[in-house]
Amino acid sequence: MFSILRTLLITVFLFFSALAVLAQGGHTLQGRVVTPSGTQPTNPVKVTLTFNGRRLYETFTDLSGRFSFAGIGAGTYQLTAEGDDQSFATTSVSAQVSAFGSAPQLFTQDNQLRPLPGKPLQPGGVVSGFAQQVPKAARQSLDRAMKLSIEGKSDAAIEKMKEAVKAFPEYFEAHLQLGNQFMKLGRFDEALSELERAREINSKDEHLYRSFGLLLMRLKNYAVAVAVFSEAARLNPANAVNVVMKATALIHQAYAMNPSASAEEARDRRHVLNRAEVAITEASNLSAKKIKPDHLTLAMFYEMKGERTRSATELETYLQENPTDRNAGDLRKMVEKLRSTTPASSTTRPE
Repeated sequence: MFSILRTLLITVFLFFSALAVLAQGGHTLQGRVVTPSGTQPTNPVKVTLTFNGRRLYETFTDLSGRFSFAGIGAGTYQLTAEGDDQSFATTSVSAQVSAFGSAPQLFTQDNQLRPLPGKPLQPGGVVSGFAQQVPKAARQSLDRAMKLSIEGKSDAAIEKMKEAVKAFPEYFEAHLQLGNQFMKLGRFDEALSELERAREINSKDEHLYRSFGLLLMRLKNYAVAVAVFSEAARLNPANAVNVVMKATALIHQAYAMNPSASAEEARDRRHVLNRAEVAITEASNLSAKKIKPDHLTLAMFYEMKGERTRSATELETYLQENPTDRNAGDLRKMVEKLRSTTPASSTTRPE
């Protein structure tokens, strides 16, 4: 049998929300650091995540002032953006991560820098060749749209995003978020159009390529998704999320191949799986072992490699974390089948 997981995983695997490849069992907190005028700072800003007075992570903002922390639990966190001692003071805000259910979720909290007393504000400058002076009306429309999106009011969010684009047609962030919103609703042609418009405005943003990759995954164009996630990783080689997305796309690319068709096809599939394994290791190393593909994808990966014990273990871990999953019964049967078809001499390799 080519894959005893095929039928089940087609049913239970949700092709990529942005959360599907983040740290297992953890949530993601993202946001932007902006100046008092709403633009991104001219230089990267160090952002520290603190919980109960204990520093958890530190990162630097990207070209658009964005940051993200993956693999965190529910609770109230402190986000601190470090000042430059010239124009802006170190600024802290609270971020509430209130999870509903067991699935990983995405939370957003921006941090607007405070000016140092007596220091004139400096205008937002060019950051690595790209910066935008966004009109206030456009920025306010997008801010409102993002809040509506978090509240699950997709149609209202789209209307506000369109208002932002109407107020400022070259608004990169608005086109990007509008594309993401259309993708979320399955309106793929509209999503592609907005993401392409965003690319025309700024082709050097890793978040844009991640969105393109997610869209391609939804369209089952896995080979091109791999290339797009690779570009995101090239733009920011320190971000493990880009690499783990590439790994997941490679796993699905291999899954779509038929190794019984020919010796060449089987060889190609092994090559893709080897690339996926390299990417999994790279993401693990970049994230101190915090970020890797989700359990269902890893179960599929190990089953394709013939490591049925490891595949069963991933499914069991998923069931432990999601005991009320509507497919739990089928997953348990799949675990039994995986273990029953495991040769007696087979052992699980250590992580």
